[in-house]
Amino acid sequence: MSKIKFPLFLTVAGLGFLHLTVAPAGAQDAAPCIMCHGEASNFAGSADSVRLVVTAESYEGSVHGEAGMPCTSCHAGLAFPHPEDPPVTRCGACHSDIAEQYEASLHGYALARGNTAAPTCIDCHGMHDVLHSTDPLAKSSHANTARMCAECHSHEFVGDTTGGGLAPPQTFEGFATSVHGLNEVLGAANCTDCHGVHDMRGAQDARSRINRHNVAQTCGACHTDLSEEYMASIHGRAFEAGYGDSPTCTDCHGEHHILAHDDPDARTSDAHMALDLCADCHDDPEIIEKYGMQEGVVGSYEDSYHAWATSLDHGHVASCVSCHTAHSVLPRDDPASAVSDENVVATCQQCHPSADETFAQSYNHVSASVETNPVNRIIKRIYIWLIIVVIGGMLIHNAIIMGWYLRQARRRHVSEPSFVRLTRSYVLQHVVLVVSFVVLVITGFALRYTGAWWVRGLASIGFDEQIRATIHRVAGVILILGSFWHIVWIALYKHGQRFIRDMAPRPSDVSELASNVGFHLGVTNMPARFARFGYAEKAEYWALVWGTALMAITGIVLWFPAEAVGWAPAWIVAASQTVHFYEAWLATLAIIVWHFFFVIFHPDAYPLSFTFSDGRMSEEDAKHHHPRWYEAEKEAEKRNETTV
Repeated sequence: MSKIKFPLFLTVAGLGFLHLTVAPAGAQDAAPCIMCHGEASNFAGSADSVRLVVTAESYEGSVHGEAGMPCTSCHAGLAFPHPEDPPVTRCGACHSDIAEQYEASLHGYALARGNTAAPTCIDCHGMHDVLHSTDPLAKSSHANTARMCAECHSHEFVGDTTGGGLAPPQTFEGFATSVHGLNEVLGAANCTDCHGVHDMRGAQDARSRINRHNVAQTCGACHTDLSEEYMASIHGRAFEAGYGDSPTCTDCHGEHHILAHDDPDARTSDAHMALDLCADCHDDPEIIEKYGMQEGVVGSYEDSYHAWATSLDHGHVASCVSCHTAHSVLPRDDPASAVSDENVVATCQQCHPSADETFAQSYNHVSASVETNPVNRIIKRIYIWLIIVVIGGMLIHNAIIMGWYLRQARRRHVSEPSFVRLTRSYVLQHVVLVVSFVVLVITGFALRYTGAWWVRGLASIGFDEQIRATIHRVAGVILILGSFWHIVWIALYKHGQRFIRDMAPRPSDVSELASNVGFHLGVTNMPARFARFGYAEKAEYWALVWGTALMAITGIVLWFPAEAVGWAPAWIVAASQTVHFYEAWLATLAIIVWHFFFVIFHPDAYPLSFTFSDGRMSEEDAKHHHPRWYEAEKEAEKRNETTV
């Protein structure tokens, strides 16, 4: 008030006296204050102008103004001129019961610990413009509550709710897309319906509405019938008896991001019901053993037509709740159970109108299970042995025939006139590369795909992580040493130098690619005339050089991560892990799709090109596939003969 000039004070005081003679009693009591505090210009430049400016409209439209409460009801003892440090306003002076609830709540607890980010009365209700919660414009109205809570409980809020560096849960985004959030304007439950208004407590507090033991009652405030069904079910009775493993509402439906059961993303949808939701308990070995529940129920459903059709999005196909109901789940020996002897036929008739008792007995978790049904178990064992004998015999038979063709191809390869395509040194380098690469692929993917059948098979014979890691690193070192051997061979030996010259990319590779593809598409009449190495061999070789260098560098980083971050940024370790994994997939697929095609599956190479074994290629193959190289080799032979 010291900022206000004395003449202005006299003017305001005079106007205030006139206003007292005509204004209502409540407004008369507030009028002298509003005469000053209603003018924003009086507090221009003040750091707290928002709190100090109170217009007549905001005051008279508030619950306090409507009740005729003077300013001194909240600002008790605040005489004019005001002191520099006025006393703090306490809402609890009037709202004592609510104040006690707030002080015992999570918000009050945080505030008491000195956390200034904790919400107080004015954060939720406003200051001088407090409106009744039934007013649609009030922040605390049912329609606006979620957005008010989102001021702290959303991803946009950055704060500390506990004084210990913990941000509040980002729950608003989940609520906004839930059945409650999407139907909030229609009166669906919002934050305070579940958490309380002023008495919000943590989920671990036994008095909290969201405590596991109180959730069903909280949900039952709106979903009365469903809550009663749940409480009468085996799940509800078990929970009430103190079996904390038994599910309650939020275990199945979630907490904030609750979706409709017909939403494909909902855990309660047909697509996720059995294998993602009910399986959490009914396929958990510890829970099954703890409570003596029937084993294999999830597996028997998973092997059924119902599960297969559901995974194909067939529409409505029987899931767990179709037979057992959603909330009134009861044991089979309970006469009220949907799967009891008295009711099971009617349950089946929901989808199969002609079902009778015999049909009802034809499919259940016992009869459908391969392990628990003796007939199915015997059939399974017969077929396993039948598959082993029949398919195994076929494999042996085909292996004998394939062996004959391989021997014939080898004889032709040895007997036909040939050129040296690869030196003995390169052949040995190739052997080192093949062995180390195969070992690296097996031991590398064994770490990433621990659940695969072949990895479990290796584990059963003692292939643990220590052995896997050791073998993988030894193979990596061998690959790196083999690479250095190749570099030395290129740098110091004549054959190596010729190899790298012949393997160098050239502009003609592009035209040969177009010519080769065009010929096999029937567009051109003449095939490409390749030299010693065509674009296919060159692409594979230089991809191998690049991939080996990349795998070696990232592998060393992953082997020695602490040392790596000493000379490189911290992100290098995670980046190396990602590169190492995807480069391994790229290299493996390239070998299978590209290399194996040219040395095994190509019609001219099948059943196998034996050049890898001795480095030689027949003159016929050279003439057909590498005519320019064939002609050069023949010309060299003539020169040698002439020289001799």
